[in-house]
Amino acid sequence: MDTKSRNDYSVVWSVIAILIAVASIAYCFSAVVAVVEHGWGRTTQMISYIARIIGGGLGS
Repeated sequence: MDTKSRNDYSVVWSVIAILIAVASIAYCFSAVVAVVEHGWGRTTQMISYIARIIGGGLGS
């Protein structure tokens, strides 16, 4: 018993979804490389700064 696809373009949409995923990874790759180049120390500073803002540790 074969299952008929409801959408004849399912393969096309799958390929488009894969291309979008690859493009997203390629777009974010430069940000990941920048984080590695600038070191984890700067990243740790940024995370602690954001944590202080969320926790209400900054400001008046």
